[in-house]
Amino acid sequence: MRDAIAFAAFIVLMLGAQVLLRRRRPAPASGAVRRPDGALVLKPPRRNGVLMAIGAFVPAVIFGAFTFHTWNVARSGAAGVLGIAVTLASIAVAVYLLLRADRACVVVHDTGLESVGVQRRRTVAWKDVSKLAFNPMNHWFFVTVSDGSHLWLPADVPGMDEFARIALRRLPPAVLEADRDAREVLQELAGER
Repeated sequence: MRDAIAFAAFIVLMLGAQVLLRRRRPAPASGAVRRPDGALVLKPPRRNGVLMAIGAFVPAVIFGAFTFHTWNVARSGAAGVLGIAVTLASIAVAVYLLLRADRACVVVHDTGLESVGVQRRRTVAWKDVSKLAFNPMNHWFFVTVSDGSHLWLPADVPGMDEFARIALRRLPPAVLEADRDAREVLQELAGER
């Protein structure tokens, strides 16, 4: 019985991953995706989030099977409660990662950046960016806002060439001058070097 439940859960997860991957619209030739209002959308590939969700689902299966086995032999106690908690937490993380794979993106406007997450949106005006740094190891931009909060922008998503051109035009000159490496990467992405 439990093998059938585990197999059914695995099939549902695999089919859900295929549906998420299939829903993606093809990007224009430049690789950039634009909304009807002309805003640039930077979205990482869905496969990254789906693979991370599958990785988060594995502990749920392991702890779920352990908990089910413990209850079968009538020794639940604290181990059963811990097993249920870990299983539910792992499932919650997997669901969050699947939702993030579908929804998360950064929308680039002429007026600023809009970070879209699973539950909220955050808008940052270009003039409110106080620092821009580039992390060559992880290949992303690290944006510090004047209130001390941060945004991360992966540099290897479709549309980064257009983002770089907009950022070079809109970021405050002091921000661009403060980090030569970040400015050079933006210039390379924009095709100016």
